[in-house]
Amino acid sequence: MSEEKKKKSARHRKPAEQVELPLPPPPGPPLPVEPLELAWWQRPNIVAGLAAVAFACLVLAVAGKIAADRAGDRAAAAAAEARKLTLRAASSERALRIAPNPRSWSATPDATVRWPDPPQLLELYLPVAYSSYTTYAVTVDKVDHGRAMVVERMTPDSNKELRLSLNSSAFGPGEYRIRIEGYDWRGDRADAGWVRLVVD
Repeated sequence: MSEEKKKKSARHRKPAEQVELPLPPPPGPPLPVEPLELAWWQRPNIVAGLAAVAFACLVLAVAGKIAADRAGDRAAAAAAEARKLTLRAASSERALRIAPNPRSWSATPDATVRWPDPPQLLELYLPVAYSSYTTYAVTVDKVDHGRAMVVERMTPDSNKELRLSLNSSAFGPGEYRIRIEGYDWRGDRADAGWVRLVVD
């Protein structure tokens, strides 16, 4: 390059400028950072309280549902039991002839019948031709409940059968033990027959 060209290039070059750069921070501990202010509903104690309230509501709802289901079951059972214990009019008749055991209670039920619904008038025939008594007493006990009926001084019909007419709604499901006793000439009673009847 010629001397003349070098001189022209030097004349067109931009002079250098001084730039002010930021100084580094002075040595020492870092400046404190301002804590971020949370909304009231974001605070830990508020969040924990809301979670506790929600959990308590859930527990109460589950407990209420369980209690309501149990109450419904109890109400249904009570209604069914009340239906069994309420004396209602019989809509039909049914004859049952059961031969008593003349020696003692049988090891198994002498008869098993379905509890009718709607109720029926049960005509119960107990043949006692094997016995020489002319009048009888009949006692009906329901197992685990107590005495259900006592009939005194019954006379057999011409077929030597004791006849009882019972409304089935007066006797709920269960086992009944019928004890037959005969009256002697002094008016004392002696065992004459036993019947185990199951109503289910």
